Amino acid sequence: MQNKDCFLVGTVFKLHGYKGDVNIYNDDDIPFNFSSIKYFLINLDNNLIPFFVDRVRSTKPNIILVKFKDINSEKEAKKILKKAVFLPNELSLVENNNGFTEKQLLGFTIIDIKMGELGKITYINSQTAQQLIYVNKDGKEFCFPKHEQFIKKIDVKEKIMEVEISKELLDLN
Repeated sequence: MQNKDCFLVGTVFKLHGYKGDVNIYNDDDIPFNFSSIKYFLINLDNNLIPFFVDRVRSTKPNIILVKFKDINSEKEAKKILKKAVFLPNELSLVENNNGFTEKQLLGFTIIDIKMGELGKITYINSQTAQQLIYVNKDGKEFCFPKHEQFIKKIDVKEKIMEVEISKELLDLN
């Protein structure tokens, strides 16, 4: 499987016990249906290698505890410590209670109902009280709140977000 067919979940950041369990830091606290995860892809020497899951669960926000089938000791687990962890793109289509996850929306084309194409989503800032969607076109960047007032329609297949943003809001950027 290639990187373009996957999305980054996070990093194996810590061993858990001595029987090979590991903690994965879930970078964006992406919600998952853990029963649908059969394997994680771990980047070893620039190759994505599938590691099949024995059991997986969330322990804290941003922390996933995993026991892999073929890793049964601390020594074996150390081989994947500090390695990037990926999942196939089809598992990213989980909606949280705010709509789509940040990673799903990156790269979507923003099309305004009146003004046409405005650019592509490059970043979503969740560190503010209101999430901000950053859009870039030809080196020019602007942002707008991730709110139903502005977002009119999201087409996941076409990777398009239809919006209605006032010219004044765009001029603020």
